[in-house]
Amino acid sequence: FSFLGFDFRYLRSLRGAMRPHYTPKLKKRTALLRAVKEVFRRRRSQPIGRVISLINPMLRGRVNYFAVGHSSECFGYIKDWVEKKVRRHLAHARKRQGFGWER
Repeated sequence: FSFLGFDFRYLRSLRGAMRPHYTPKLKKRTALLRAVKEVFRRRRSQPIGRVISLINPMLRGRVNYFAVGHSSECFGYIKDWVEKKVRRHLAHARKRQGFGWER
């Protein structure tokens, strides 16, 4: 079931006992990413320091709220996504096309 932004489930542990497992809801993660995306979109011409100063309180608040439970997979995805957006913002500011990754 879902309650206060978490999905609650019972999963079997490695020793066979049933344990509560709670993770942030996918809907809440999507809402956070949309809000961050909107900040990046509205501040495209601003310096990255100003954009990060607006995004940090949003991310910090969500991380503190969802710190309990099994949130590392969700936070890993958010971290990778935000880092990619910051790199894209910097590349756009310096009129560069790609990330510089080789395949």
